[in-house]
Amino acid sequence: MERKHRKKIFCIEGNWNPRLSDRASVRPVLELLEINSDIGYIYKDCSTEEELYYLFERWQQKAYADYKILYLAFHGEPGRILIDTRHKISLDQLGEHLCCRTHRRIIYFGACSVLRIDMRVVKRFMRTAGVRVVCGYTTDVDWIPSTALDLIAMNELQRFSTTQQGMEAAEKSIRSNTRRLAGRLGFRMVYA
Repeated sequence: MERKHRKKIFCIEGNWNPRLSDRASVRPVLELLEINSDIGYIYKDCSTEEELYYLFERWQQKAYADYKILYLAFHGEPGRILIDTRHKISLDQLGEHLCCRTHRRIIYFGACSVLRIDMRVVKRFMRTAGVRVVCGYTTDVDWIPSTALDLIAMNELQRFSTTQQGMEAAEKSIRSNTRRLAGRLGFRMVYA
């Protein structure tokens, strides 16, 4: 598969389980993308709001301009990601911290139900953050099916530009390759 529009991945992953011995992680997905599709990545785990915002600042630096996909792998609920059970961050808060410096970039929420909200809220987030594309789920998702869809979607996003036409083609390709799975998980892709 030709990769004209290389987009490296900057992944920030929350703690999936309060047990420190738990090894659940999206890191093997990133490794698979790198080995099989030559997609570079940076992986960082995150346990606090401060760490998350620090990593946002780093991602937006010129040195990381090739990392066009921000993959946020956290627990989620409608309109929020969960740092832990007590700390929830809304899309509005995320948008304020990204603050218009993410031109032509993609934010991929690998989290349950984050996009099960009114489309106006998603669009407001995109305007505030300056993001070109937002992907995620409108349902509570199981680990294996959602990880499979994340893998396919991030691979397909490599084939297309972040223009309106490119993202329409990317969404069509993702849905074509994951038709039943995308429908069951409530996969949503919104582009400016």
